[in-house]
This record gives sequence, structure tokens and C-alpha cells, in this order.
Amino acid sequence: MRYVSKTDIGKIRKLNEDYHMNYISDKFSLLVICDGMGGHKAGEVASKKAVDTVIEYVKNHENDENYEDILVKSIELANKEVYNDSINNVEHSNMGTTIVACLIYDDNAIVANVGDSRLYLYRNGDLNQITVDHSLVNDLLASGTITEQEAIDFEQKNVITRSLGIQDNVKVDTFNLKLENEDIILMCTDGLTSQLEDYEISDTLKEGKELEGVLESLIDQANDFDGIDNITITLYLYEREDYDR
Repeated sequence: MRYVSKTDIGKIRKLNEDYHMNYISDKFSLLVICDGMGGHKAGEVASKKAVDTVIEYVKNHENDENYEDILVKSIELANKEVYNDSINNVEHSNMGTTIVACLIYDDNAIVANVGDSRLYLYRNGDLNQITVDHSLVNDLLASGTITEQEAIDFEQKNVITRSLGIQDNVKVDTFNLKLENEDIILMCTDGLTSQLEDYEISDTLKEGKELEGVLESLIDQANDFDGIDNITITLYLYEREDYDR
């Protein structure tokens, strides 16, 4: 197992409202990324609070057997923590955050998300988005209201339809993966995917660089395009021999 993470403020924003953290234990790896939103500095508060809550909850329950249940409950708790802060602190009013999290044990990956931060699986040269965006543009695509071509230039791409902290409860989507040797998990905020198409991300992975080189290249490309948002990426290389027991 090898992994690397980095966050970059981008070229336009004055504040980085993304937040990420990885927790690696003898039993599993937990990767979390959040993209905050709200008033002055509130998005930064929401994203950090959500990540910290998820990591702490999972750490405190790592001896439980149902990892999917633990992950979902940790995100539900994070939602309540962000929501309670937003209604009790006027400076944090209406703050919220997306979240994408992945818990990996043996050859299993449990993925959870709320919002439009994504997780991709790169396997044998193919890149596939595992999570489903909770966004206006994705809803319109799914309903057939707009075409994929129209979605590229859609003016309200940044409008999300589900996030943490906006209501006192939240629906968490989950996905279960069986990993194969040399699979790469790519997690990111929309600071990457709003700038690069999936084929451009895939082409960068196909260059065969080390994880650090891939990550730096992706951030550089996003910034070279427009760099309109914060960019956060985690890359995780699954190596089967690490989990032989």
C-alpha cells in the first residue's frame, strides 16, 4: 500500500476551504476529503470539523466488525456537528461541506459520499467514477433534461443538491469495491474535476509516474487551465501482498 495526498489553494481563491486527512491502522486505511462552503471562513470550519469528526469516530470504533455501518454513522455524526455549529454560531450560519471517504481493509473498499467530491477507480488503464455527484447538473443529465455536451458548459455546475450541515440529517451514499492488485483509488474535490475531463485524468495516470508525480501533474494541469477553485487529491495504490494474512 502506498498513498499520497495534497491540497492546493488554486489560482483564484484567497482561502482554501478543502480539508483532508488519512488514518492508517493495522486493520484498515481511512481516507477522507471535504470541500467546505459558506460565508467568510465558514467553509473552512465545516470541512475541518467534518473530517475530524469522521476520523475520530472511526478510530473510536475500529474494533467493531461492521465497517460500512461505522463509516456511515461517522458521516451522519459529522453532519450533526456541522449543522449544530451553523445554527448556534452566526458567523458559521449556512455553512456546509461535501465529503468523500474510503475505508480499505484486506481487498475491500467501502466508499461513502455526500455532494460532488468524487472517488475514481483506475484499473488496467481504465478510469471509472464510483461515486455519484449530488449536483444540479448531474440531476439534469440523469433526467435527460440536458445532454453531456450541454453539461460541459452548464453555468451552474457548482450547485450541489446534497451536502453535510445544511439539515439535521443527511442521506449517505455507499459503494462496495473488491480491489485487485495495482488498483489506484483517486479521490478529489471538484477543483480538479471542474478543470479536467476524465480522459485527461486517465491520460495522466497512464503516464506511469510515481503517485507523487501523478498528483503534482494533476494539480499543475488544473491550475494551468484556470485554477478557479481549491484542489485536493488523494491517490492510493492497492498492493495485494500488503494484506496477506
